[in-house]
Amino acid sequence: VGFGYFVLVYVAAESRLRGVCGEIRPGLTLAALDELMSRHGLGPPPKGSGVSHLAETRTFGRYGCQVTLEGDIVQNSKYVFAD
Repeated sequence: VGFGYFVLVYVAAESRLRGVCGEIRPGLTLAALDELMSRHGLGPPPKGSGVSHLAETRTFGRYGCQVTLEGDIVQNSKYVFAD
């Protein structure tokens, strides 16, 4: 059972994270982004303006979203794979 869960997490990771990154749209506030991150197991939290890599914790950071913030507002988001 443990091995099956591990495989499933990675097999579905790309499509799952593409969907999550798609939810992070321009104009989203930092407060709303924090809630979305908590709901989907992403971290670490961004530290203000600039580019942040929000990694999925259950894939140990291999899959995530690159988010650009200006102040407390999302400007851009895209899916990233860190191999």
